[in-house]
Amino acid sequence: MVLLVLQLALMASAWSCAKSYFEKGRLRGLEQATQESVRGAQSHLACRGKPVPDAVSASIASIGAMLDARAKEAYEPPLWAFGNALGEACWRNGYDAGVEQGAIPEGKIRIELAAAELLQVTWLAHLGFQHMMPNYRGFDVHRFSGSDDAHEGARSVALLECALPRRQRPFADIKTQICGREKLIADWWMVGAERRLA
Repeated sequence: MVLLVLQLALMASAWSCAKSYFEKGRLRGLEQATQESVRGAQSHLACRGKPVPDAVSASIASIGAMLDARAKEAYEPPLWAFGNALGEACWRNGYDAGVEQGAIPEGKIRIELAAAELLQVTWLAHLGFQHMMPNYRGFDVHRFSGSDDAHEGARSVALLECALPRRQRPFADIKTQICGREKLIADWWMVGAERRLA
């Protein structure tokens, strides 16, 4: 009986030591994983001389307190908070860098055009350039294929005109230019259609 009791006590102490060793190893692993995660994200978090964001520092401190206390309760909430703070900080830095990189340089204007609109504008600009040259003697005629094509061209030109700052526009009222082009289209195709119907 004495041997049996001693054997049970030995097994209990071995189990307790193994469990304690496992817990310490787990806590140490969490600590190392946190440190390595921060080290890996350091280039993104503290780039350009910026300090590590407060949310990340606070979550690291909460994990440190948990590890120091050797808490037996669930480890997940502090780690979730750490992962959330780390991800949000990296996203914020990436977003700020993207905004900075995509920012329009001073004195420049950025215009978003679809491929079809850009084709319309380049073709219209080419024709306009030719007809403004005194030595241009071309007899080739390029016309819009229909009212839809003309409306697309007018819209593309209007996008460029609207992108100009008000002080730099060569004409006072942009509506006059847009309405003038629309009237040309309406006079040609609408009046022509009415004549054909009559």
